[in-house]
Amino acid sequence: MSMTDCEFEADLDPETGFPRIRYNFDNGWTASMVMHMGISTTRSMHASVAAWPTGKAGPGFIEQLTELGADEAISWIFAIRQRSDVRREAA
Repeated sequence: MSMTDCEFEADLDPETGFPRIRYNFDNGWTASMVMHMGISTTRSMHASVAAWPTGKAGPGFIEQLTELGADEAISWIFAIRQRSDVRREAA
């Protein structure tokens, strides 16, 4: 399955106002990337990423990394997509 086979959403992070993309993967995981923008520019120097079991965002469920470069952020999100199905592990 490719990244284009999952549902995704885009909005602005309510805490920072920076662009955010959220991916809802078929393996039961959700991953999010917030791109940290410079003042008066559309360029991003780094991103924050997070992942959690879909529908369970909250304390104890979220994994988060900050200040990743473009390659690191995309690689981390792809690794979340490659994880085994979290719903089968919970059963």
